[in-house]
Amino acid sequence: MKVEIKKSGNSAALRIPSDVLKELNLSIGEELNMNIINNGLSFEKISKPREGWFDGISSVVAKNEAEQMEGDFGTIQDSCLDDWIGSDEW
Repeated sequence: MKVEIKKSGNSAALRIPSDVLKELNLSIGEELNMNIINNGLSFEKISKPREGWFDGISSVVAKNEAEQMEGDFGTIQDSCLDDWIGSDEW
């Protein structure tokens, strides 16, 4: 695909056709990694591993899960911190 480099202030800009954005699931304002490869450029979408992690989880389910974890692990932090007080070691 042929594109033209345009002036944009003190920088240069490349236009990405909307069908390419759609195919790559990219949107305006999204950040990409740019790498120089041989005599060209490579762009890669920055992955966000937890993006959409809580989509579809209701607040009731999340609250129940948090309460269960607090009941199971709530006392662990207190006992671990007691061991570190006055100690120089981690």
